[in-house]
Amino acid sequence: MQDNSNHLSTLIPYIILGIFPGIINAYNAWQKFKKKSRLYIFFQPLRTFLFWVWLFIHILVPALIYWWLFITTCVEKPNIDLNFFFKVLIYGICFSSLFTNIEKMALIPVNLSILVDWINNLLEDNLRSKQRVKTANFWSGLQQELEKLKPRNLSKGLDYLENYYFVPPLYEKEECTKLQNRLSEIRQERDRKSKCKRLVNQCFKGIIPRQDLPEILKEFKLSPEENKYF
Repeated sequence: MQDNSNHLSTLIPYIILGIFPGIINAYNAWQKFKKKSRLYIFFQPLRTFLFWVWLFIHILVPALIYWWLFITTCVEKPNIDLNFFFKVLIYGICFSSLFTNIEKMALIPVNLSILVDWINNLLEDNLRSKQRVKTANFWSGLQQELEKLKPRNLSKGLDYLENYYFVPPLYEKEECTKLQNRLSEIRQERDRKSKCKRLVNQCFKGIIPRQDLPEILKEFKLSPEENKYF
């Protein structure tokens, strides 16, 4: 009994190290998901229970694989030094690329990708079902508010986006070029309704993050009504 206890105590540092790849993977997964969820501007992950389940699974899966491979492949425990710690971190950084190969080579006894795909789809479906109508109403209301703006206020808002917001390093250089071209085309649009519709669909939806929207809307001198959600 004491030998088993001593053996377990020697494994604790290695078990704790396995959490670090999971944290790195969860961060990388969140960066990808955050871009996908930009359209749903009322999504507040920290207040969503399902998000915490999603986060836990993205931390757990790399950790489980690390623990399994460590137990099954390491005859002798490696020394915990900077070199070993660095390898663990690299595993976490590259996990999304390694994951498919790990399963193809059957290095683990279960198919964990099923669990990852399931929680990803569940969170996305939940987000769509709860945010769809509210988000659509917001974008529709925003377009109507933009149509009521004085020409100089609309022009000032476009100037702000062009000169101060859609610029490197706030956005990637290629994306900035694409957005700047869109703004130029929108400026040339004569029909007011078409101009505002294109502005919302091509420069707001899925492009400007939720936390930036209140300040952006202020630059257009919009009425407080469109800021009520923020």
